[in-house]
Amino acid sequence: MRAVDVGGLRAWVSDTGGSAVTPSPERARSHDRVVRAALELATPLPARFGQVVSDEAALEALVEPRRAAFSAALERLAGMVEMTVRVILPAHAREGPALTGQEGRAASGREYLERVAVTQRQERNLLAEAGIVREHIRSAVRELVRAEAFAGAAAGSSMITVSHLIPRGHIEHYRRAIGALREDQPSLAIMVSGPWAPYSFAEAIG
Repeated sequence: MRAVDVGGLRAWVSDTGGSAVTPSPERARSHDRVVRAALELATPLPARFGQVVSDEAALEALVEPRRAAFSAALERLAGMVEMTVRVILPAHAREGPALTGQEGRAASGREYLERVAVTQRQERNLLAEAGIVREHIRSAVRELVRAEAFAGAAAGSSMITVSHLIPRGHIEHYRRAIGALREDQPSLAIMVSGPWAPYSFAEAIG
């Protein structure tokens, strides 16, 4: 890993011999280590994993057309980090049978429609509960947050993810605020992680 100056911007690179990078868990972890190392010095714009250029001239050719956009993003994100909160919604929000596999096969059309109705009601319950939980989180950290990114529960899941862009100096305050929320809402399984590079708030290079 080394830093390359590209007309006033610093690009963090690893030498690969010019060949394409085949994705693997270890290489993904290596990429993350580079981003974390950069985060120790400043807030970086994370590049797309596996992007390869032939040499420093090609790197400059990649960066130059987007120099203004990169500079603006770096200025906007300077001094910021991303924190992530994951919450498993309470059991009451996901009650009811699911239509999966053999167990979801109805004996009649009427039974099938009834099960579809149950599933739709369950999905509405999850959406409503997710909105309530999101507001709880917002209220807990509102004064610390500069931007928010939200990912609702995926199909078959009851976990939601909320990412926040906050100043570096507020990390411990943020963790304490989420800790207080965890105590105030014991029915919620709340997990907080970070600081990360601002993946959710910066367009990746590439």
